[in-house]
Amino acid sequence: MEWSDHPLGDPLFWPAELKTAVRICLTSKFATMVHWGPRHYTFYNDTYAARLGRKHPGHLGQPAYDWWSEMWDQVEPFFQKVLAGDSYYTENARYTPDRDGASKDAFFTHSHSPIWDDAGVVRGIFLTVVETTAELEAEARSELLMGELKHRMKNMLAVVQAIVNQSVRRADRKEDVATIVHAQIAALGRAHDLLTQSSTADAPLAALIKGGMDMDGPYRGRITADGPEIAINSQAAIALTMILHELNTNAMKYGALSNELGRISIHWREIGNILELNWQEAGGPAVSPPARQGYGSRLILALAGDLGDDPQIDYLPGGIRFTLRADLSKVRASAGEIRL
Repeated sequence: MEWSDHPLGDPLFWPAELKTAVRICLTSKFATMVHWGPRHYTFYNDTYAARLGRKHPGHLGQPAYDWWSEMWDQVEPFFQKVLAGDSYYTENARYTPDRDGASKDAFFTHSHSPIWDDAGVVRGIFLTVVETTAELEAEARSELLMGELKHRMKNMLAVVQAIVNQSVRRADRKEDVATIVHAQIAALGRAHDLLTQSSTADAPLAALIKGGMDMDGPYRGRITADGPEIAINSQAAIALTMILHELNTNAMKYGALSNELGRISIHWREIGNILELNWQEAGGPAVSPPARQGYGSRLILALAGDLGDDPQIDYLPGGIRFTLRADLSKVRASAGEIRL
């Protein structure tokens, strides 16, 4: 920068207080800045420059207001306090700097101190800044994580309790209880495996169905699934996994997967604020309505009811058709959720 054309003139003739402050600023390992004179001409070191975005290097030597006008109402009060002779310190203060073309929230711990001359007049401001945005965002994510963990653990324990209670009633023999409980908790585990693969609490519906139906397993090629990309929240993921597990278990025992020819088609779509999921079996043994509603049907009705309307189950001669219409506001993942 050509200082001879600057209002402060050649650095050789700067006041000793300014020279000393700038020298301390430039050699500090912290982000430091100096404002000097009535117009607050600005000096800063390389550590501070990294936080200025597009304002660097044009900010160097320029009046503070010209470069921080978008947040001057936030900084001007403590500038006046320091110019009156008091120091100023704050932690994790929120500001809205425009560093790259748009004002964004940022948080800083900073200290501002007056720079006095020999006559006892405050001529400038020396400031040290530590940006804490990343740390505060990490703390916020941690708090959300703990909240999600508590919520998910309560839901999981409630589901496991229901599985055990209903399995005892469902089993014809005591020896069958362990098998039924193991299969359903394994399905629950697959849902949680999917929910822990990333950093948000949503799960892609397609991946959930593929994993829940074990489409790469022994029934590969006999189960198809298609529909738009939809991210669903953790509670809906668990409910849908359990519903699919019950349908799949029934298909393996009595339906399309109980022979060598049967097939299952799963399709979903969005209709307004509704997620419609269709399960259609074909090629299996002849189907007829059951004489009484079993445990699996009761579980499906209960889980589907939490997501929206009661599902429709049609026992067609060619195979079972299951239709679920879920309220998207209850199913879709929200922006604030996080994954464990």
